[in-house]
Amino acid sequence: MSASSVAASSAAQEAAWHNGAVAPLDAVRDGIWTVGSPMPAGPRPGGRIPCTLASVIADDAGGVHVIDPGSDSEANLAVLAAAITATGHRLDQVRSIVVTHLHHDHLGLAERLRDATGAPIVLHRAEQAALDALAADVPSVEVETARLVEWGLPVERRAEVLRLVGRSATPVALRADVLVDDAQLLDVPGRRLRAIHTPGHTPGHLSIVDEEARLVFTGDHVSPVLHPGLGLGGDDGGNPVLHYQRSLRRIAGLGVDEAVPGHGYRFVGLAERCGEHARHHQRRTDEVAGALAASPDASIFEIASRLTWSAGWASLEGFTLRSALQQTAMHIEAVRTDSA
Repeated sequence: MSASSVAASSAAQEAAWHNGAVAPLDAVRDGIWTVGSPMPAGPRPGGRIPCTLASVIADDAGGVHVIDPGSDSEANLAVLAAAITATGHRLDQVRSIVVTHLHHDHLGLAERLRDATGAPIVLHRAEQAALDALAADVPSVEVETARLVEWGLPVERRAEVLRLVGRSATPVALRADVLVDDAQLLDVPGRRLRAIHTPGHTPGHLSIVDEEARLVFTGDHVSPVLHPGLGLGGDDGGNPVLHYQRSLRRIAGLGVDEAVPGHGYRFVGLAERCGEHARHHQRRTDEVAGALAASPDASIFEIASRLTWSAGWASLEGFTLRSALQQTAMHIEAVRTDSA
């Protein structure tokens, strides 16, 4: 295919993304809307992301259901409430709060919204387990230092990474009210919304398929504007690189062309975008395999320094440096698993 078939299906959302603006309320299908939930101010790795795309879905019993309400703040609750009002509904008609994964820009507002509406929070069972594990694994400088030593990070670079210890904004103490399993239909009267377990970005990441509207809510699993980072929800004992590739094949095989992602804009060409993500991560795996073949005893830091990074290796520091080392470690494990 000479030209990509991945294209925005919402001109308003695409314009907002390119202008660095919060996406306006947008009608997706009959009874389905999306609206931008503003991201917290401040620098972010890879550039400024203006908002999370929260989705509002009307059911046949007079209720509405929210997917990925966004980051926590009273202002964001007001934004969501105004959007729900604009759809012809009220905040007290929210019947469930479905969250694709544990990151604060998707899950953060869920507790405040539950307090305001009484609606249950819905997570995949594996994502609740990941939250519980993160809550039990209290970060410490000692543990992180040992990991950095194992990765081969030079002594003079450790302080910039150790400053990050304990700074996660993920609401790890959260308890969901409803835990769902793979392929389970959600409790949304009159709609067939099916939960699909798509691990890789996090262990219990969910994608939601509206089987009748032919639409997939992809969270951070598939994005038209970013290649998702992997293994960003704790260690479940599996390899996120291998999990992610399998999850991409599963979503591509659904035969659904249009997606509502967690960031960016609604788009068509879902299967092709899955392929682009798969090739992006496979290139990294192949690059790691080549570096390992040339230097089998090199440290993770040394391997990472020989890889191609979009921002350039020399520019990586703090969070982005740690992320690069973690990604490299996962790809090394994937290479060794495939060759075993």
